[in-house]
Amino acid sequence: MNLVQRAINIITQPRPEWSRIDSEPATIAGLFTGYAAILALLPLIGTLLMGLLFGGVFGFTFVLVTGLVVYVVGLAVLFVMILIAKALAPSFGGAPSDTAAAKLLIYAATPVWLAGILNFIPGINIIVMLVGFAYAAYLLYLGSAIVMKIPADKAVAFTVVVVLIWIVLSFVVTAILGGIIVTALLGGAAMSGGYMLR
Repeated sequence: MNLVQRAINIITQPRPEWSRIDSEPATIAGLFTGYAAILALLPLIGTLLMGLLFGGVFGFTFVLVTGLVVYVVGLAVLFVMILIAKALAPSFGGAPSDTAAAKLLIYAATPVWLAGILNFIPGINIIVMLVGFAYAAYLLYLGSAIVMKIPADKAVAFTVVVVLIWIVLSFVVTAILGGIIVTALLGGAAMSGGYMLR
């Protein structure tokens, strides 16, 4: 199934799509290169459009560098979350599987990536992103029982734990790297200013 059809199906008919996903052969590398890495470009594109339209205090360079870092870090955090979801599965009665965890987290992230294309619209982007996060959590809940074999009575708890870890991990990593980027750019700007004054 092609990427566009998969994205449409997981959004519009998630239950039957999760069953199809569960039965499909897949590899973690294939899921990343054929789906995650491509759809994750949408928030980057939205961020770059914002940089072009509004610039901001730091200008387009800052937006570009930040967008690229968030893109790479987002995929790295996703990979770590796959390992975490696999490790957590047995505690909730599920089957530990790298591939199943990759299917679950990558396809559940679809609405967040789709919402990210609207990053360039101030105000609306936050609302759409919150809706995307909420729907991603719902997809994670639905898929956990089908793909990870989590018992229905433990699917909510599994989803809550995975989502909370994902949020905290993303926040911490992004905050650290964001500080590094700002420091580097401000330091570079200060040095440039110093040379200009000589």
